[in-house]
Amino acid sequence: LSQVARLAAVSSGLPFACITVYAATEKESKSQPVKPNQLPIYCPPPLKSKYIEEQPGDLQKRFSSIRQTTGRYIGWCKDAFVFVKNGIMDSIQFGKDAYVYLKNPPPEFLPKVSVITISGLAGIVLARKDSRFKKIAYPLGLTTLGISVCYPAQSVVFAKVS
Repeated sequence: LSQVARLAAVSSGLPFACITVYAATEKESKSQPVKPNQLPIYCPPPLKSKYIEEQPGDLQKRFSSIRQTTGRYIGWCKDAFVFVKNGIMDSIQFGKDAYVYLKNPPPEFLPKVSVITISGLAGIVLARKDSRFKKIAYPLGLTTLGISVCYPAQSVVFAKVS
């Protein structure tokens, strides 16, 4: 480095045959052409070279184990977030749909809802002093009966499926 003060090269887009590199020492003022293969960066690789894979160090191994461990939990959190997000979005859409439906209900909707509600309340009144089984079975059974009376076609389809 002490002998060579400056190196100048022509554009790298030209072929190597056209490239001329000028080197000058601090003491010399005239330039001397140097071939690219005479520069140390253009030396051919050794004939007996072999690839040695780099072994990870202790710090890399620790970071790798931390990344693998936290990756599972991050994936689980991501799945839980997507599940909760989808549930919230579905609930919001259900609420909007219910609001639009109840804002302008069909004419037969309110009588059907009142029949179903009264049948469920009748089951609660009939089973008020009986056992726990009857306190569950009577309201559930009478509500099911009210639904099947008000919506017979859907009840038949449900009965066939189940």
